[in-house]
Amino acid sequence: MLSALGRLLNNYPRALLVAILAVLLLHLAHVPFAFAQLSTASLNGVVRDPSGAVVTKASVVLQNTATSVERSTLSNETGGYVFLNITPGRYTLTVNAPGFASKRVAEFDLGVNQTATIDVTLAPGAQNEVVTVEAGAEQLQVSTADLGTVIAQKQVNDLPLNGRNFTQLLQLTPGVAPVDVAQSGGSGAGGGFGAPISLGASFQFPSINGMTNRSNFYLTDGLNNYGSIESTYSVPPIIDAIQEFKIVSHTDNAQFGSVLGGVVDVVTKSGTNEFHGSAWEYVRNNAFDARPAFLRPDQPSPAFRQNQFGASFGGPVWIAKAYKGRNKTFFFVAYQGFRYTRDNTNPLLVPTAAELNGDLSGFPVQPQAYNPLTTRPDPNQPGNYLRDPFSGNQIPASLIDQGMVAWAKAIFPAAGPYDPGTNSNAFDTTPTHQTQNEYTIRVDQNFSPKDSLWFRYSAINSTVTGSGGLPHLINQHEIPGRNWGGSYLHIFSPSLMLQAQYARTTNQDNSATRFTNLPANLLNTIGFSTSFVGGFVAANGSLVPNPGIGGFSGGGEIISNNPRATDSHQISATLTKTRGAHTLSFGGSFTSNRFASPLAYPQLGFAGGQTDNPESPSGTGSPLASFLLGVPDSANRRNVNEQTRLGGVMSWFFQDSWKATSRLTINSGLRYDVTYIPPYGTNATIGQQGGIETGDINFSTGEYVLQVVPPPCSVRGHAPCIPDIPGEPAGTLPAHVVVDPRGRIAHNTYANFGPRFGFAYRVTNDTAIRGAAGVVYDNWAAVSQMAQNIEGSWPDIGQLIANNLNPPTGPPTTPAENPFGTTSGFFPAPTPFNQVQWFYDPYIKNPYSLQWNFGVQHELNASTTLEGDYVGSRSRRLNVGGYYNTALTPGPGDPQSRALFPYISPTFYDRSIGRGTYDAMQLEFKKRYTGGLSYQVSYTYSKSLDEGSSGWFGVEGNSLTDPYNIKGSRGPSGFDLTHILAVNTVYDLPLGKGRRFSIHNSALDYALGNWQVNGIFSAHSGLPFSVYWGASDLANTGNVSWDQYERANLVGDPHSGSCPNGSPVGSQSCFFNTSAFAVPALYTFGNSSRDSMRSAPYWDLDASVFKQFGFGEARRFEFRAEAFNLFNTVIFGQPGNDISNTANFGKVTSAANTARQLQFGAKFIF
Repeated sequence: MLSALGRLLNNYPRALLVAILAVLLLHLAHVPFAFAQLSTASLNGVVRDPSGAVVTKASVVLQNTATSVERSTLSNETGGYVFLNITPGRYTLTVNAPGFASKRVAEFDLGVNQTATIDVTLAPGAQNEVVTVEAGAEQLQVSTADLGTVIAQKQVNDLPLNGRNFTQLLQLTPGVAPVDVAQSGGSGAGGGFGAPISLGASFQFPSINGMTNRSNFYLTDGLNNYGSIESTYSVPPIIDAIQEFKIVSHTDNAQFGSVLGGVVDVVTKSGTNEFHGSAWEYVRNNAFDARPAFLRPDQPSPAFRQNQFGASFGGPVWIAKAYKGRNKTFFFVAYQGFRYTRDNTNPLLVPTAAELNGDLSGFPVQPQAYNPLTTRPDPNQPGNYLRDPFSGNQIPASLIDQGMVAWAKAIFPAAGPYDPGTNSNAFDTTPTHQTQNEYTIRVDQNFSPKDSLWFRYSAINSTVTGSGGLPHLINQHEIPGRNWGGSYLHIFSPSLMLQAQYARTTNQDNSATRFTNLPANLLNTIGFSTSFVGGFVAANGSLVPNPGIGGFSGGGEIISNNPRATDSHQISATLTKTRGAHTLSFGGSFTSNRFASPLAYPQLGFAGGQTDNPESPSGTGSPLASFLLGVPDSANRRNVNEQTRLGGVMSWFFQDSWKATSRLTINSGLRYDVTYIPPYGTNATIGQQGGIETGDINFSTGEYVLQVVPPPCSVRGHAPCIPDIPGEPAGTLPAHVVVDPRGRIAHNTYANFGPRFGFAYRVTNDTAIRGAAGVVYDNWAAVSQMAQNIEGSWPDIGQLIANNLNPPTGPPTTPAENPFGTTSGFFPAPTPFNQVQWFYDPYIKNPYSLQWNFGVQHELNASTTLEGDYVGSRSRRLNVGGYYNTALTPGPGDPQSRALFPYISPTFYDRSIGRGTYDAMQLEFKKRYTGGLSYQVSYTYSKSLDEGSSGWFGVEGNSLTDPYNIKGSRGPSGFDLTHILAVNTVYDLPLGKGRRFSIHNSALDYALGNWQVNGIFSAHSGLPFSVYWGASDLANTGNVSWDQYERANLVGDPHSGSCPNGSPVGSQSCFFNTSAFAVPALYTFGNSSRDSMRSAPYWDLDASVFKQFGFGEARRFEFRAEAFNLFNTVIFGQPGNDISNTANFGKVTSAANTARQLQFGAKFIF
């Protein structure tokens, strides 16, 4: 039935959209509007007498047990009461009315973004008579239909976390695929634009409900804490400062939007009427850990030392003889430091002395190299070419480029004995160091029952120093981040309130990678042209390129300063009104976005295609031979001052929550988003490389669109400028070049209306049915990055990319010393059509998704619930990237002549044409912490399909095989995990004094009591991957082979039998049957499907044991021992999937997990 429903919705997404809009408009036609708030809770209910009749004007008082702050209201004409914008925490509820005994609902929890319902029945009696009852039904979600589960403070504080990063707990929510993909890695992963993380720590930026992990949003206390480039948090919250958090997804609340995946909403702690605090230190080092898998037997485990320490303190603001803040003013502060040092012994593969002399016959044996200077047409096969092999695989000394040899000797260490186990012959022993400091402070002020505000400031400073890939190539990476803001709440009346918020988020991401101890005048000795390696403003001179020899280690100098990797202001205001059975909401927000990043580097690429056998390339061609001959395959030069003007997202929304009956709640809303893609460049960058004078290609028309027109080259004298055209006036634009009169490239989309509809029906007192449907637009994932993609393009030369240099259609023409030979000095080429850039469709649109869910929730007892949901979505306008304007069909001859626009070279191009589907069954069995025990079981069975997960949404690096037939690349998403299971528990053992099993012996009670065990078990299916040919452009379409577009031919069953080496399928040296795949024929695409293979299934158990020592009632000391990968299992990583890499094809050379790691901690709590 569910699959049939999925097919129906897949075929008729517009019909469902129309249906939602119709229901919404019909419902909202009779109500005014207002809006609810993020990161808070709400509580509603109905007051009745024993006969079931409603009680009006009953006094309802909600009190926070930690701060004694109260909110009060009266039941309305329907007997209903509502409390909105409640700070998550522990509360009591007291209801009284004339003629009835007062009823007090004992302490209960209200969580982040929870809408709880507590109905109260009053009994006749005197008002001074108080009847106390236990709350229990608030666990059922009978007022909303959104997906997500609250991860409570007890779980956050006590579950084992390697490096204490809260994102490890995101996997506890159903629908979360714990896959770290795309560009949203942490700084510890070594990537630019990274989120600040602790090295050695575990972290996850996952896919949520079938959406790329760049389509999530991060809030702290309801305020923007989002890195707009990396699509992760900007400042990580300190674990001991977290109250709780929740992932909100597939919601019927129009308040949430702007991303297709999930909103990760973290609430920080505030002070209370009592002083509380903690201090901690956690220690890890290599002596505690198991030996890593795949480490050579004679290689010791790298030594490292890790310390994580900090303290927190909170309470009422108290100034002696001046101010006492109990019940009014509260503060909370926290600090955490992190220190990490790791000794490294990273294996390298570098050229040997013999190889640098041209002898490629040694061990390891290089593929047979062919002399590119002998390239000539094959007289017997028109369109094909011949080459002569180097005899004995020895390159004559007269053909070796001595500049390349000098370069290699300067940057590579001397080669030692070859180790086939690690495919290495040298080591890089540069150590890694990290120093990180985090701070947070929060102040809450209650001026009166009607006015309150809070303010929070969070900061992080992180510095990492380590290797840039080779000895004496040192990288220093600094990430300072700031996130601060506050919220003001004014209650006009019990039924009307206004909340205003402001937040500021900034991140810098500064990285410099430079060589030390290089020979003087090395670049002149090599013979590099100044136009390639010189003139880098950020470097104040020249930079040494990365040689990029295929299969060998490498590294080059890079300057990547991001003074504004994230620079965002958020302003929002919301108005909430209750009217009868309706809770009405209206609000708006604007979140700005700017970016700045001076970036500079030169880079070359040497591949085997320049020295292979053109008629039979498999097993031939040596990247090292191409390097020694000075014949590159690609080149890249980036010298930009990336800046964007103001952009951002404007959102408006309204919502109605209608309590139609005592058991049925209907939610409906409408959200409108406008994304202002930041225009690239500012007026301050006029005349600068990588500045505002740039352009983009519109492949719908074949035109090149200029954003701002610079002066002629004959006037300015340097790029950016318009090259002179012989016989034409200076400044005349080349053919097919136009100017956008608006001074910007992107055309914003103004039709992003997202209706929402949902219901929650309480079938019985312990069972609820919930369902929701709505349309969500993605305003952030990669959209803000589009602006920077065109930096440095023509008529600038700040970004120069050349691919498929020296093709096998003749002798080489482009030397490594001057790969952009057509660029004379610092002037642009005559036309913009021979450049390679990260272009995008000027009319690109926001992705959107039609999402729905339907499920049943059942309360087994006062602390335990069971829930099952069908979750689905159909997404459209997804980003699809990769190479474009390649040949329309494979075949012999010049692929450029067969391109869509033959006068335009192939280039990277992003389009909003992708489609995605997601269907899942999600189950959750959860017991909240009572009686010393909590547990949660989350299971997801799902399928996610799309056409590439590519471009900046890239996951597995696999772009479209044929950009003109994207359906041919439809397959499992790179983040598709069929089965996902996550189990967690916190168990305070019932032993010792005051526990269920008291031993009645003080010594034994002290020894055996106060123990706690905690654990997380996770398991999921293997990740999908494709098998491809990565050595050359076999199809001859002009695509780049490293883009993995050319998939292999499937000729057998890869899941059975054994490999040619005799190993059975499933083993380390034969993960799949390599004989089942074959190299595609020349001028064809391979026939294997995208993502047709899966890596090994994954499972892991992390566990911890605490021993607590009490000091009075309010103080205790904890000793913690935590184990990650407790049983030290080895999960195979992805096997080699490049059929051209015969040495590693089908073999597993790495683990998908780490060996067992132990962490010990001490914590004092008061």
